[in-house]
Amino acid sequence: MADGWAKRRVSALYAAFYGGQFILLGVQLPFFAGWLAAKGFSAAEIGLVTGAALIARLAFGPLIAFWADHQDDERKALRLVSFLFALSAATLIVAPGKLMIAAATLVVFWTFGLLVPLTDTAVLRADRNGWLHYGQTRAAGSFFFLSTTVLGGALLTSTGLDAAVWIMALAASLAFLISLALPYGAGGRGGVKPVSWREAPKLLRHRVFLVVLFAAGLIQGAHAVYYAFSFLRWEALGYSPLTIGCLWAVGVIAEIFLLTRARGLAVRFSPAMLLAAGGAAATIRWTLIALEPPLWSLFLVQTLHAFTFAAAYLGAIEFLDRAAPTRLINTGMTLLSTTGVGAITGIATVLAGFVWNAYGAAPAYLIMAAMGAGALVLALLLPRLWDGGRLLE
Repeated sequence: MADGWAKRRVSALYAAFYGGQFILLGVQLPFFAGWLAAKGFSAAEIGLVTGAALIARLAFGPLIAFWADHQDDERKALRLVSFLFALSAATLIVAPGKLMIAAATLVVFWTFGLLVPLTDTAVLRADRNGWLHYGQTRAAGSFFFLSTTVLGGALLTSTGLDAAVWIMALAASLAFLISLALPYGAGGRGGVKPVSWREAPKLLRHRVFLVVLFAAGLIQGAHAVYYAFSFLRWEALGYSPLTIGCLWAVGVIAEIFLLTRARGLAVRFSPAMLLAAGGAAATIRWTLIALEPPLWSLFLVQTLHAFTFAAAYLGAIEFLDRAAPTRLINTGMTLLSTTGVGAITGIATVLAGFVWNAYGAAPAYLIMAAMGAGALVLALLLPRLWDGGRLLE
């Protein structure tokens, strides 16, 4: 009985920890660009700030992951990054001008980008140690995101976008407080020797890992326009924050449905197949949105988020679990998140901001569709290069 209670406690705490992160994301992704625009930021400036934060993950993310892997207490990194996450989100409330807003925004995005892979690694280890179910715990974060997009959309429709930064600050503070309560050991290495400086670059030199890195990075990076600018476009088309929140919610519902079936999907489909599904869906999804379909059909298009995000995400996670040595999984996770997803999304966001300003929404979305097509080609190439075993053993 005690063991079962302990497992439920661990699962609940990590689910709540995801909750603080994804409540913030549930406001930031659909609505924060609108708040920045109200503060005088152009689409190009929003793209620069967002892209700079994502690119910054490339410089510091692997170093922080390496440091985290060498700590006896896996909670140290989570608590440090969570504190910076909460501090920068709170700064948005009192930032006096565009420069301070941009700086605080950069740190919020940067720390969130570091916190998610660190949390994913701890939860994956807790899953392997028998404490929780990774897919269900991760889906809890998506549920918090879903609830926030709907309830936040309704709230912001009635109160205005200024409430967005207050919700983000409270959510980030919640994540920090939860980090102080996380149990020791559940997400630890389990006696596995931490990676050395010499071993870490080996993954980046392996052609199979590079194929997955770019495939996953292109698929997730193809969300750049959607994440940074969809609110601006949909608001210009006359959709209310509540409607926009519901559009996001449909995508997240599809995501949750797929994530809760993660173990079954991993058995039935290879990482290459999951990545290929993500690339194909990205090509279709962003092409259709570029054509600006009517609202009713836009809700249907949003269900493709199950593939453009969740299937590709699970494909990358499952690849790491099968291909990377245990001691390199945290490093591999962070490299995928920073070098692949972070850097590619950052570059795509900056580029899309200028394209959006110069040529409008449709060309920017079509660039995202082309990225999905490129990822599909790489995913179809993967089975020719990888036999399904460990890369470096």
